[in-house]
Amino acid sequence: MLKDARLWIAVIAAAVATWLIAPFVFPPRPPAVAEEMIQQIRYVCTKSGEVFTLPLAGDVLDNPKTGEPTLVPAVYDTRRKKWRPGPPLEVMHRQGLLKPAT
Repeated sequence: MLKDARLWIAVIAAAVATWLIAPFVFPPRPPAVAEEMIQQIRYVCTKSGEVFTLPLAGDVLDNPKTGEPTLVPAVYDTRRKKWRPGPPLEVMHRQGLLKPAT
């Protein structure tokens, strides 16, 4: 009976030691990209024309107000002095309309 108690005490002690030591041996990973490093761009709603500044995430995003996928990347029209829907992100990268995040 005494051997069983010592075995369980040893197992519990090993578990507690592992629980205490593991965070130092395997520290949590930092995020792959810091929040402030994600590029912010303008998106325009294809229905309402409303402009949003959001993190660069894709070609079509859900409108935060309606929940519908109506937001597309925007380019500024200097002639009309307003934001309008732009080309796909791949084309914007090729044309130099998107600056790489620094």
